[in-house]
Amino acid sequence: MAFTEDLDTYFADFTDTVVYSGTTYKGILDQPDEIVADDRVLTTDYELTAKTSDLGAILYDSTLTVDSVSYKVRSVRKIDDGSLCIVSLMKV
Repeated sequence: MAFTEDLDTYFADFTDTVVYSGTTYKGILDQPDEIVADDRVLTTDYELTAKTSDLGAILYDSTLTVDSVSYKVRSVRKIDDGSLCIVSLMKV
């Protein structure tokens, strides 16, 4: 028997508001810090988890907002079974 997932339930709580091209979506923004260059440079790696059907086709260098903060898209990659994607972002 195949397992049918309901991604809307996954994004029902603890999500961020994403606006791209005039449309509002839900996503989960992660902002982990990363230390590079021999423990001297601290940087933040912005990653948005979203439904592939919503943001999986977003193009490099496109601008979107997450909770009213602007970001540019660096890359998009599908994860797991392809229902979700990770959008790598750069703060504008």
